[in-house]
Amino acid sequence: MKITKEIIQKIEGEATLELEWKEGKIAFAKIKFLNFRGIENILKKRPFLDAIAITPRVCGICSTSHTLASISAIEDGYKNAGYAIEIPRKAQHIREIVLNAEKIQNHIKWFYFNIYPELIAIDSGKNVYAFEDFTWQNAQKIITKTMQMAAIFCGQWPHASFCIIGGVTTDPLKEDLQEASMRLEEIITFCEQEIFGVSLEEFLENDTNMQIMASSAMLKRAIELLHKNNFDSLGKSYDRFIAFGESFLYASPSKCTGTIVANADVKFVREDLRHTFFQPDGYTYSKSAVYKEKFYETGPLARLMVAKNPLIKDFHRRYKDATLTRIVARVSEIAHLLQRVRELLQKIDIKESSCNFPKIKYQSITTQGTGVIEAARGSLIHTIDIQNGLISKYDIITPTVWNLGNGTPKEPSVAQNAIIGMDSVTNADFIFKSFDVCSVCTTQ
Repeated sequence: MKITKEIIQKIEGEATLELEWKEGKIAFAKIKFLNFRGIENILKKRPFLDAIAITPRVCGICSTSHTLASISAIEDGYKNAGYAIEIPRKAQHIREIVLNAEKIQNHIKWFYFNIYPELIAIDSGKNVYAFEDFTWQNAQKIITKTMQMAAIFCGQWPHASFCIIGGVTTDPLKEDLQEASMRLEEIITFCEQEIFGVSLEEFLENDTNMQIMASSAMLKRAIELLHKNNFDSLGKSYDRFIAFGESFLYASPSKCTGTIVANADVKFVREDLRHTFFQPDGYTYSKSAVYKEKFYETGPLARLMVAKNPLIKDFHRRYKDATLTRIVARVSEIAHLLQRVRELLQKIDIKESSCNFPKIKYQSITTQGTGVIEAARGSLIHTIDIQNGLISKYDIITPTVWNLGNGTPKEPSVAQNAIIGMDSVTNADFIFKSFDVCSVCTTQ
């Protein structure tokens, strides 16, 4: 058995795959995240409101997700302590708009600057990044417009400090909503022309693989390359999915095995320290997350599977949880998010209050709270313990901890299971990236 150490490039942060081989195939893969900042430790003994400003610094890609998970955990703590928290509808809409904008830009960035170039390189056999038909400049402009749309409501991006207990700090005018709508329509037009090949409404009506393949746009070309290079059968894992955060896509937190959907409860989540540097035989700073002692995949594919989305169900029927299905789901979610933002912008009533701040001295609070958000990469869980207004414990479970933690050869994690059996480093690398890795969030 030989060992290959593969440094993974073009991801958020740094990671190494240590591959063990047997008879020309990968027998096991250790996923190593080797950088550590200790955000959870930094938060200890600080006033609990500091968490709203510090936790977004976990990541420069999904800082809004951390902001919302943190404020949700604090608000849950208030409720558990007996203080009513009523968040105005306007504030709820604004929070979701900014979160959805973050997901949209993440998905576009991941597709254009990671997945599609990698597919071109794999298909050509050349280590290339730029290529003739790759309109990356236009994609970058749209990513910028998406962040600008979010900034209308949150002031800046990333690391926006627009949330406060009971609502948001922003109070948009009619002109702000008009500007946001204008930018949104530019983003939609780009996606229609470059990614979907049809109108947003038509794409959302698609329920079969064949409808996607009738287009000539980028998603269709990516699917063709995925087929050509066998990623329609490679990268399968447990075919188990989970989504805990509130979402317009589904009614309640759910898990899905194959096509069977059932309710899920965050109380059954356990964080696993095995294989971490916190143990004597550890080799990574990444923890692992399990639900009732089993590994589950989280992210856009999980959200659309528990939502029983017809299009993704058709891809799943054909290819199960192969790399192709995972990628199509992430790109497809862009359309659902765009439509949702359009609806939310129309719903905002500028006459409503932006915040109902509870009247209590925060120094006196002793409580515990949990906040769960559906971030771009999947379910993000923040848990805070507060003693007399100070943080006694803070715990963060990120989507990458779910997807790219470390199990054992007998019970590998989701990504490990998807990589085992591959006969090339190139395929293992690409399958690894199909989970949209964020080692920064994972090691905090």
